[in-house]
Amino acid sequence: MGKLKDIEVQAWVRAGNPIAGKSDGDGLTFTLSARGTAAWVFRYRLGGKQRELTIGNYPTITLKRARELATEARAKVQQGIDVAREKQERKIGLAAAGTVKELCEEYFRRTVEGRVSRPDITREMLDRDLIPKLGRLRIAEVKPLDIDGMIRAIVDRGAPVMANRVLATTKAVFDYAIRRHWIEQNPAAAFRRIDAGGEEKARTRALSENELTQLLKALRGAGPVFSTYHLAVKLLLVTAVRVSELIEAAWAEFDLDSEQPVWRLPAVRVKTGKNMGGRDFTVPLPAAAVEWLREIKRTSFASDYVFPARRRMGKPTMSPATLNWAMGEINHGLEHFTLHDLRRTARTHLARLGVAPHVAERCLNHKLPGINDTYDTHDYLAERRLALNALADLLMRLDRGEAEKVVPIKKGSLRFTGEGSLDLQEEIGRVAT
Repeated sequence: MGKLKDIEVQAWVRAGNPIAGKSDGDGLTFTLSARGTAAWVFRYRLGGKQRELTIGNYPTITLKRARELATEARAKVQQGIDVAREKQERKIGLAAAGTVKELCEEYFRRTVEGRVSRPDITREMLDRDLIPKLGRLRIAEVKPLDIDGMIRAIVDRGAPVMANRVLATTKAVFDYAIRRHWIEQNPAAAFRRIDAGGEEKARTRALSENELTQLLKALRGAGPVFSTYHLAVKLLLVTAVRVSELIEAAWAEFDLDSEQPVWRLPAVRVKTGKNMGGRDFTVPLPAAAVEWLREIKRTSFASDYVFPARRRMGKPTMSPATLNWAMGEINHGLEHFTLHDLRRTARTHLARLGVAPHVAERCLNHKLPGINDTYDTHDYLAERRLALNALADLLMRLDRGEAEKVVPIKKGSLRFTGEGSLDLQEEIGRVAT
């Protein structure tokens, strides 16, 4: 057990009085320079000579961590290794270390690619932010100021959540460099969420019927250049899938010609693939969605993908950034919303159409709450088909600019009035029996 206590160390730092050395025992000492730099130093004897190894600065290196590192150094000394000289030799090696771009490429190849379910997310952060901002710097040259500049730029472009994601990825990249003995301290270690995008709150934005009508009208009037994006938005709404699940879809996943058209999302592309036992997810396709997909296929340049990349620069499919750009170019006049808000919008209108909560949750490929997900393994495909058909009917009416009146019926179910009226709860009950 060491002699020092963390509360004492904090008090010494606040006081600011220089400290030549406060011993924690077994060679570990705490020092504080006249300029206020607090550090941990491991003192030892080897070959009859007194030697010192600077372990690192406080509070980046905590008291607990300093003890762990001192124990590791002590074990090496007992084996006759001069740990101070070893550090010097390693520093010489650091001078020849590669650039941040080379670090990012190796980090991705050895820890991300083929090892996580969505490597493209990390790849996009590296290519869009980390490499352009820091890529030319030598690994050992990167300072906290460089990290701060990169994160500030992301926040300034209106992407606080992405700033948090990039910060976490940056920490992981430089932690990897530490494991490779290229650096000794992580320049991003001291940053927290409050220094980036701040604490994240769950979004509640969902578009109303009037807003959907306004959005679809704006998309429809944007001209042929935006026709693919118009169809993409409608497909996101009637399938309730995630943006990446749609824009990365391959034509091989779709069966458009059967009597009951479906889209089979492979588990490797589904966010909940692991949580749902690695299962594929089958999305029943309304007739309108089939027609929209066929229209897209006619203009997809014989690609294997529904939304191919127009420029061959890595990924074969469109980037989410492209769809975000398109939405930013459309003059829809609505309060700000994100593409993911369209998924929440679909769920909201499923509820308004009278779809039972467990069916609506399965439409979004969500786990059922509590023990239900363990014991209820039914996929509710027939019920989901009816629900998404009703959602597609609503969307088509809104796309035509037709006002829709919905009146409640017993037990919270809802019935459309006018042509094509549907008591959804009764119809779902009929299919289930």
